[in-house]
Amino acid sequence: MNEGRRPLWYFYLLLKNRWFLVKALLIIMIPTVVITFMLKKKYTVTTVIMPPEDQSASALSIASLGVPELTGNFSGGMGFSLPLMTTMSDVYDEILKSRSLAEHVILSTAFIDSTNLRSIYDNNEQIGLYWARLKFRENYSASVTPSGFLRIEFTSGNPWYAVEISESIVATLDSINIEILSSRMHQARVYLEIRFEMAESMLVSSSLAIKRFEDEYDMVAPEQEMTAYINRLVILKTEYSTLITEISALRQGVSGATNTTILFKERKAAELLNVIRMLESGVPAPGYEDVMPSVSLDDFTDINFEYAILRADYEMALRLTNTVGLSLQEAISSESREQTHIRVLDPPRHPGWKSKPKRILILIEVFLLAFISLFGFLIARENIRDIKKKRPGQWEPWRKLFEEIRRDFSFRRR
Repeated sequence: MNEGRRPLWYFYLLLKNRWFLVKALLIIMIPTVVITFMLKKKYTVTTVIMPPEDQSASALSIASLGVPELTGNFSGGMGFSLPLMTTMSDVYDEILKSRSLAEHVILSTAFIDSTNLRSIYDNNEQIGLYWARLKFRENYSASVTPSGFLRIEFTSGNPWYAVEISESIVATLDSINIEILSSRMHQARVYLEIRFEMAESMLVSSSLAIKRFEDEYDMVAPEQEMTAYINRLVILKTEYSTLITEISALRQGVSGATNTTILFKERKAAELLNVIRMLESGVPAPGYEDVMPSVSLDDFTDINFEYAILRADYEMALRLTNTVGLSLQEAISSESREQTHIRVLDPPRHPGWKSKPKRILILIEVFLLAFISLFGFLIARENIRDIKKKRPGQWEPWRKLFEEIRRDFSFRRR
């Protein structure tokens, strides 16, 4: 029956030792069933938060400098730039896993009392918080789903207490989000106020300069060709002023950006400044020969160029003042408006049924593990018997080795 070790032989071995298996499995499974029913029930409350959106006012801008530059590219309105392949869901996930959030929830709820750590916390605050954080993270998890949603899970023996803790976690995350957004909005508004004062000062000085020039030289309306030159110069100066504004915002931390972006903008601003100076001196700039396609620079006197420069400065200051003024009003309105709260797809609720212990899974796993172990023991025992019976010479070294091991663990040593 045992030759070839065919599948039928294993089935025969199983039936032959059926009562041994039944008794051994009963000895293992009865205590397992009792222990599983003695385990305390635990309930897991799941909360799902929708991916954060850009909460900034899209109309807020300084010339071409919009809110994504003011409050941080790809930042969802939180005011910082993100590394490559990082989303706002990842940022929120890190906040949810942070020590600060855990400590805030621990201190704002009765978590320390529920874990019997109050006496330790009263004696030593840092040690008490350390053990409280360990207990908190044993039953708490935060993750990002494949679709980018945030999933928060908290497990407790009391489902309503788990709901309370989950609500506190969501409220803490929401307060952090609003605090960061409000801070960035305030910083952007203060920055716009400074820029508006600078633009107004520039407008006043340029308007006085052009008025003095007109009164002195009695020049009010420029020629058509000179008007085209002035308009082009205004565009270049406005673009240059916008770049300087962006660079200043980046340097002062109003916007989040890498050093590479700042260096690129500075190089572009330097090129524009060089072009503007060349055009103001009456020299055609390389690549800008089409600024005045039908006008020869030799046809205008130095007075014409001086007036064109003053007029361009005035037009640029006027345009910048109007744009920054509108942006400032929108920034004030955005700051005073109540910030958008995070959106919860699945709010914390009573789960309706326990999550732990999963008795049926525990029983199945223990049964399978015990059955496989016992069946392996029977196969090993049968093979040893075959070796003893058919190949005693091969078994003799093993017998001596087992005897030595037995003597090593014997209380009566020779």
